[in-house]
Amino acid sequence: MSTLLEPPVVHASTPFDPAGKTVSQVVSHIGRTLRQSEIEPEWIVAANFIDDPNEDCYGLSASRDWPAGSAARRRLALSVARGNSEGWTIQIDFVQFIALGEAGHWKSQPVLRIKTLSRTQAWAIAAVVSRMLDID
Repeated sequence: MSTLLEPPVVHASTPFDPAGKTVSQVVSHIGRTLRQSEIEPEWIVAANFIDDPNEDCYGLSASRDWPAGSAARRRLALSVARGNSEGWTIQIDFVQFIALGEAGHWKSQPVLRIKTLSRTQAWAIAAVVSRMLDID
């Protein structure tokens, strides 16, 4: 557990401003930062890595601008979950309220996914990425 507090991880958690960057550019930056911090995940990808035009189903395209999520009805959410076959998945979703007249609904779109093989590493990466993107 003490390896999580070493200087590379502290450096990796410095804030990063994704404004004006694409999803792909932010994913690349996070990937480089994690590799330098010695808590490298198995992989990191844009959620819609197949670039499917159906963003409601597959998430934001890698070529889209990184979503601005600093308001109460537009925000980024980070989650850690057990993987389908092995390991753990860290996911960032863009959550926004879609107003329809006097009503509306919440919409969640995946933005990026990170895979690790251990729970400890997943939570360490989640903490670093959360601080980097100012989600916490």
